[in-house]
Amino acid sequence: MFKKYIYIVIAAVLIVFQSNAQIRPGVSNSNRQNGSEEKSESSSRKNKAPEKPKIPSRIRTWQVSRQGTRIEKTELDTTMTFYHVYLPIFQKSISNTFVGNNGGAYISNDFFQRKPNSDFYFARSFDAYWLTPSQINYFNTTTPFSLLDYSQSDSKNTKNETRFNVFLSQNVNKKLNFEFIYNQTKSQGQYLYQSNKFHSIALVSSYNSDKFLSHTNIIFNRLEGQEDGGIEANQPLDLTDKTENFSVRMDDAVNKLQNNTLFTVNEYRVGKMVEADSAENVIKRFIPRVGFIHEFELSGNKRRFTKKDKSEDFFTNNYVNTGLTNDSVRFTRLTNIFQIKFYEAPDRKYTFGKRVYIGHDEITYHTATQLGDLGAHPFPLIGSIFYQISSPLTNFSDNGKLFFSKQANTYIGGGIFREEGKFWQWEADGRIYLTGYRSGQTELNGYVNKPLKIGRDTTSLRIEGSLKTLVPEYYDSYFFSNNFVWKNDFNNINEMTIKSSIRSQQYKTTIGVNYSLIGNYIYNNSQALPAQSKSELLILSAYLNKDFESDHWVLRTQALVQKVNNENVIHLPAFAGFISLNYRTIISKVMHFQIGADTRYNSAFYADAYDPATARFYLQNTQLIGKYPYIDLHANLKLKRTRFFFILMNAGSGFVGNNYFMAPDYPYYRRTFRFGISWSFYD
Repeated sequence: MFKKYIYIVIAAVLIVFQSNAQIRPGVSNSNRQNGSEEKSESSSRKNKAPEKPKIPSRIRTWQVSRQGTRIEKTELDTTMTFYHVYLPIFQKSISNTFVGNNGGAYISNDFFQRKPNSDFYFARSFDAYWLTPSQINYFNTTTPFSLLDYSQSDSKNTKNETRFNVFLSQNVNKKLNFEFIYNQTKSQGQYLYQSNKFHSIALVSSYNSDKFLSHTNIIFNRLEGQEDGGIEANQPLDLTDKTENFSVRMDDAVNKLQNNTLFTVNEYRVGKMVEADSAENVIKRFIPRVGFIHEFELSGNKRRFTKKDKSEDFFTNNYVNTGLTNDSVRFTRLTNIFQIKFYEAPDRKYTFGKRVYIGHDEITYHTATQLGDLGAHPFPLIGSIFYQISSPLTNFSDNGKLFFSKQANTYIGGGIFREEGKFWQWEADGRIYLTGYRSGQTELNGYVNKPLKIGRDTTSLRIEGSLKTLVPEYYDSYFFSNNFVWKNDFNNINEMTIKSSIRSQQYKTTIGVNYSLIGNYIYNNSQALPAQSKSELLILSAYLNKDFESDHWVLRTQALVQKVNNENVIHLPAFAGFISLNYRTIISKVMHFQIGADTRYNSAFYADAYDPATARFYLQNTQLIGKYPYIDLHANLKLKRTRFFFILMNAGSGFVGNNYFMAPDYPYYRRTFRFGISWSFYD
């Protein structure tokens, strides 16, 4: 019931927000309730002074990256074409290894899409459900803009899934904007003990003037999910008509994740005013020459894994407690970056931008577990000495600290870039860590983008590359819990990556090839422990994305092929594809209607298994996953500012087969229905 009250309160706030936005200044509520005499006075005023015209709604959106030096324009998506693709994992990648319920752990089957949004090691299998500063869209609006987005499963009582998102944005004046974001999802799942719920709350502000830019956000992320360990072996998916009749491997394990982030980047710019083109109706405009930028970020993260009953029925080891497992990991990072940016001069030829910065990170790692039976299992004390943990375990009997470490990293970096050129755009930048845990780590990145005019088509050729020497992740080297413990002395990782692509706007086609060569690659072996490859790993992939559109038909195709030289350290599908066929029309000249089918497919491969205790995927060589078409049937509608979707997920289950495992022991949804609605308000 409390959750329902939250929805009511948020809806009430939205109504008040919109009502206030629509009341014109100078018109009081009393004027709306007086008698005919005041009405006549009001009409006489109207005759004397004409009513002000309605302000047109104009919305500008952008994202901030590269330590605040890049402001990249984005588009507000209110289209209906792929509105039905609401699962976050499929918004990121066409093919995934997935535990089967919205909010559950996943890893992309496209190697070059494995770029975590979170730097918290144990949250990376869930980062599609989190909101991070790099994902924030900043707004500037002439009128208030708000968006309500809701979806629901076919049943509210059993196997329920509910999604409710709210977005509000309003400018205080031409320069200052505020946003409020609330995203919540709760999914019970079809199988026993796999319920998940997650939500994000964000307060965002942006200020844009000629000389001062500011972008700030406060983000709260929460995720809680039951871990059932998958279904028991030797249970074919057509064994029973009811998914809740399948026996699962655990019924008492819970995974909780939380993140709190404060992020702000501010820039003071020095430049000059110049006369602008008369066509812009602006007498003068500001051209920045130098920008002084400061970025601050405080990120606090925590993971807790609990299991109430004996753990030896699922996990091999129990180092601290044979009954209760209560592990927690905390990760805190405080970052300050000071930067000077020299802008490109659009009024000068043959110029390029430059930037240089210095940064410092303060990072705290903390691992703890339950010590209820310390007398029977004194391993934590012995283990702390054996593994040579640097920090003393003060107040050991009171707070149960098993590991604590504080690290600091200082680094410098810089780059040169050309972003405003019509002939080409390019960038080269680098970073080197001078002190701290990551001392000696170097990162070099660059890209070249060349527009090509071929007939009426604007084609672009893009080549990007990186050369990195990376210090292993801290938790790949040190970790202590009830079920896992390791201390590794890994060598630095050497990584070279080259990506190239050709994109045609007219033909809506993108073709790309990716290549990566990695030395000392770190992976999770078949015992779910970090290991390092002694030989170089080579990964090659190619992809094709093509859209076909006519007045009534939309066909989207995406194909991916991959090849690795060492399948002892990584498993990837050789082929993955996505195809969406849609028919669209307009009903009664007002309602846009679309009906279609989506199909996802990947070739059979030994997909990574999932370990709930560490929330990580690891190698396995016993169960093939794939070679099954996941078919979704959908209908989308749009009436003015309102969108609807109706989707039958995995519609082919039972007809095209029953091998719809998306991870070892973790099946996908059996045929199920979802519907959703989205309202947009522009005033």
